[in-house]
Amino acid sequence: QFLLKDKQTLEDSINKQTEIELPFILGREHWGVTNKVNHPYVGENEWNKGTFVFKGQQYSAENLKYDVDTDKLIYLSYSSDFQMNCIALDQNFVSEFSIQNATFRYFDNLVTQRGVNLRKGYYEVVYDGKLKFLSRKVKSKSFDDNSLYLNYKLSTDLFLIKDGKLIRVKSMAKLIAQLSDKKKELKKYVRDNYLKLNLTDYSSAAKVLKFYEGL
Repeated sequence: QFLLKDKQTLEDSINKQTEIELPFILGREHWGVTNKVNHPYVGENEWNKGTFVFKGQQYSAENLKYDVDTDKLIYLSYSSDFQMNCIALDQNFVSEFSIQNATFRYFDNLVTQRGVNLRKGYYEVVYDGKLKFLSRKVKSKSFDDNSLYLNYKLSTDLFLIKDGKLIRVKSMAKLIAQLSDKKKELKKYVRDNYLKLNLTDYSSAAKVLKFYEGL
């Protein structure tokens, strides 16, 4: 009776923790990829510390991955018998998360200048001022020549949000062209600071936009 009582107390404690402290565990089981080279995750295939916003409240976690292929934030949890479970958190309730020094936000109403609706999902928020600069990552999978292994190919699109519309940006020249009222100052700033912008290195967009909005 003593052992059963202790077991029940432990189970009650875990259930209470799940309901109160971990209310975000309501997604689907996620089958993970163990390959360290070919995988669908952003960055390295490692569990990372991070934060996320669930129903307006921020939570911290020690074990997160962002699956680019399925566009899901993955959380590693432990059951009452200490088994590991990978859970794809429901994007209907997780509006934003930060992982590996990058912040991703869920958008479902993005429209280009030509009126084209973009795919809803998580976009990396590179700059978040009056103007916004976003990066959209996609990992497409295919089998190799021997049809034995899945290969994941990463592609990236960059967007400036101006006047509520998305403008695709591929270079620093394209970005400056959209900020033409301060073109002279921006060109000098970029030249003096040796800034560049492309699909693999776009962090400088935040510096340029911050400088622009400060003028």
